[in-house]
Amino acid sequence: MNKDMMVTLSDIREEMHLVKDRETGKTVYQPAYFSGMKTLIQGAYAFASFFEKMHLQQKVYVGNDPSDFYFSLESGEMEYRGEDRFQEISEEGEVLSSDADVIGINEYAAPELLMSLKEGEPLHFNDETDRYFISVFLFEYFFHTGSPFEGKMMVNRCFLSPLEKELFRTDHGIFCMDAGDHENQPVKGIQDKLIRYWKAYPDLLQKMFMRAFMDGATSTFLRPSAVDWMKVMIHLLMDYKECSCGYHGFSCTLPEQENGTRLCPKCGKVYYPLTNGMDTLWLAEGQKLYECQTGRVPFDKEKVTGIVVENRQRKGLYGIKNLGLAEWRGMFPDGTIREIGQNQAMPIWNGMRIRFELGEDWFLRLKSTEKLPIPETEEEVERNDSDETGMNAPDMTDREDVRYE
Repeated sequence: MNKDMMVTLSDIREEMHLVKDRETGKTVYQPAYFSGMKTLIQGAYAFASFFEKMHLQQKVYVGNDPSDFYFSLESGEMEYRGEDRFQEISEEGEVLSSDADVIGINEYAAPELLMSLKEGEPLHFNDETDRYFISVFLFEYFFHTGSPFEGKMMVNRCFLSPLEKELFRTDHGIFCMDAGDHENQPVKGIQDKLIRYWKAYPDLLQKMFMRAFMDGATSTFLRPSAVDWMKVMIHLLMDYKECSCGYHGFSCTLPEQENGTRLCPKCGKVYYPLTNGMDTLWLAEGQKLYECQTGRVPFDKEKVTGIVVENRQRKGLYGIKNLGLAEWRGMFPDGTIREIGQNQAMPIWNGMRIRFELGEDWFLRLKSTEKLPIPETEEEVERNDSDETGMNAPDMTDREDVRYE
């Protein structure tokens, strides 16, 4: 398989790609899978980021053709290869078009565009029509399925014309993954990929699609924006764990223990929950922290600013080592406050608090009375703050046993 090949959404949905064999010259089908989960998420991030870039240039997508967008299976890089369908919006925040051929009759067309098409009125393209296109595209991208409304109701209306089908969806469509309404649920044997893949992702992603196709069905301003999708993809990237033992999975796949920690199901590595009340960082030996989590650049998912390491002198005692330039503030269980500078570490203790660069407090509270290992003496605390200990040693990031490839 040529991992560097670029594929379309259709290839991703079908999980197959038609290519020309380099040796025989014949056209053959090859599997079309991303090189890993993080690569798949990177592709979705690149897609949303591209639209945000266009919106910053005051442009919107005057079209709805998913084949304009290509993705690298190896890196997740996205390329726009369509005609120049992005046009500058007017002072009213939209682009008017009287050309009905600029959109196809398909599930990517926002309901308001289809209604205008039905009435023979000009088409109004704006940020909200882009939001709808993005959401439908990403739904099919992640779940390898058809329209978000392609459930039992639509299967039973297979003889409608394309326009009739989409207008029915506009007037009567029910999101097929609406847990509170089973009238349009996915059909086994036809939408097995959707049923299987829907369960593979964290609730956060599911809730975004519910917002897009339930809340945003009538209140178009509630549809997730490109930036909203970028934030979700960053969260998914940070949440996906690649354990040194070879286990890969989102944090929700790690078995939860009574005290609130989670374990790697393969090697038993312990993950400790550090939370700000809304989000949770799961800390385990070798776990890296990034600028988007601790710093001032919310979409910087490449710069490493911290890493969880084990104290050389106390096995089982871990700390978050600061690899960035900005100081953190550590609040110890006894009320002591210390500044955590570059190459220093904050021990991971039950009852700890830490304030990263943005000034937001993160804390660790286990559900039971079990305590994490702590230094036994004040002298040991002092030793933990020096670069002579394993927790703060400058060469810790080069250790094979704490590195995640």
